[in-house]
Amino acid sequence: MKKVTLSALAAVMLSGVAYADTMSLYSDPKTGQVFTTAGEGRVAMGDFVDAKTIDANQREGESAFSEYKDAQKKYVNVKSKAKTLEFSGTSYFGLTSADPQTKVTVANGDQSKYLGTSTGFELRRAYLQLKAYINDKDYFRFTLDTTKELASSTSYANTYFKYAYLYLDEVLPYTGVEVGIAHRPWIDYEEHNSWYHRSFNKVALEEKGTATEAGVDLVNSADLGVNFKTKTEMFSSEIGIFNGEGYHADKEAANQENSSALSAEWRLTAHLIGSGTKVGKNDVTKDTYLHVSTMGLISNNHKDDKLALNQAGTARDKSEYDRTFYGLHAVYNQPAFLIAAQYVAANDKARNQDMQANVAVADTSWVESDYDLWSINGEVRPFTDWTIIGRYDNYKIDDTAKNGTAMNTSVEGEKYIAAVMYKMNKNVNFIGSAKFIDEKYTVKNGTTWAAGSDTGESKNVYMLTTEVKF
Repeated sequence: MKKVTLSALAAVMLSGVAYADTMSLYSDPKTGQVFTTAGEGRVAMGDFVDAKTIDANQREGESAFSEYKDAQKKYVNVKSKAKTLEFSGTSYFGLTSADPQTKVTVANGDQSKYLGTSTGFELRRAYLQLKAYINDKDYFRFTLDTTKELASSTSYANTYFKYAYLYLDEVLPYTGVEVGIAHRPWIDYEEHNSWYHRSFNKVALEEKGTATEAGVDLVNSADLGVNFKTKTEMFSSEIGIFNGEGYHADKEAANQENSSALSAEWRLTAHLIGSGTKVGKNDVTKDTYLHVSTMGLISNNHKDDKLALNQAGTARDKSEYDRTFYGLHAVYNQPAFLIAAQYVAANDKARNQDMQANVAVADTSWVESDYDLWSINGEVRPFTDWTIIGRYDNYKIDDTAKNGTAMNTSVEGEKYIAAVMYKMNKNVNFIGSAKFIDEKYTVKNGTTWAAGSDTGESKNVYMLTTEVKF
C-alpha cells in the first residue's frame, strides 16, 4: 500500500477542477495518512493533478485569453447609461405596378386622376428601432421611419421619428403607459393580431387615396400623447389622449395652434380564447385565439394635414373639423387559418361652416361627411411556410352641403386583395399580391359633374414584396 505525505501533495493539488491526467486520493481519518487506492475506513479526498499538467493548462489558458484580447481589438466599445440596449429593424421593399381605371372625358381626351400606369421599385417602409432599458421592464424607445413609394412627392426618402416614447410598466395594476410619440390604440393592435401584412397593404382605417391606395383615411398609427395599455388574461385595452393629427402631418396640422382641443382614443378587447397578456406576441402558426374588440376616437378641432390653416374660402372651411368614429372588430386564429371582420362608422363636421354663407362656390358649403366601412380578411396556411391571403373592403363617404344649391356627393368603393406569401426563414418573407379597387362618385341631387372633375380612385395594383425583419 503506497503512502504519500501531505507536504509532497501540496504542490500538485487543484481543488474542484478535473484535468485529463488526474489522480484520486484517499485519507485515513484516524492517522491522517493519504493513499492512492481505496480501502476500508479510507475517505475519498477528490481528484488531483500533477504540477506539469497544471502548468500546461495555465499556458493554454493564457494563450486563449491573449487570442480573445486580440479579437476584441476589432470591435468598438458601446457606452450607455441604459441597463440594456436592444436593436431591431424592419424593411418592406417591392416592385409595384399601378394601373388607373377611372376615365373621364376632358378637352384633350380620356384621362384619369393618375395619368398613366406607374411601375417602379418602392421602399414602402424601413424601420430602425432602439429600446434602451432602464430596468428589466421600463425602457425608452426610438423608431426611425422612412419611405419612398410611387406616390412620393420628393426625390428622396423622408425620415421621421415614428415612435419616441418612455414606457413605464405597472403604473396602475396590470397597466403600463407610453409617454411621447406613442402608439395610437387601434392600428398597431390590428397589424399584430389580425392583418399581419403591412408590407403590401395598410389596414382599412388607415388606407388613403394615392397612386396605389384608396380608402377612408380616418386614423394613423402614432401621435404625440400618452397611451395607457392594460393586459390581463381575459381583457386588454389601450386608452390614450393625443394631439390628433398623427406623427407626420404634412403642414400646419402638425401643431396645436389656436387650439387646446385634444383627441381621445381607445380600444377595448375581450379575449374569449387565448390570453390578453399575449396581445401582439401570438405565433399565428401555433396559437389559437379569439378576440372581440370595440374601438373609437373623438377628436375635436381636428386639423386636416392636406390643407394649411387660417385661410379664407374653401381651405378655411375644410381645414378644421370635429371627427368621431366607432367600430367593432373580431378575429379568430388557429394554426391552419385566420379570419377577421370589422365595421366602422365615422363623422366629420366642419367647424367654420357659418363663415361660408356668402361664398358663391358650391364646394365651400361643405358641412359634414359620414363614413361607413366594413372589411373582412382571412388567410389559409395549407403547407409549411406558405400562406394564402385574401381581403375585401367596402366603404362609402357621403358629403353633405350647407344648402340645396350645392352638390351633395357620395363616394362608394370596393377593394379586393389576394396574395401568396412564402416564408424563407424567420427573418425573410416573399409576397406576390394583387389589389383591385372600384370606386364611383355620384351626386345626390342630380347635378352632373363638370368635365374632368370625376377623380375616382379605381385602379389595379400588382406588387412583389420582400419583407425583412431582424
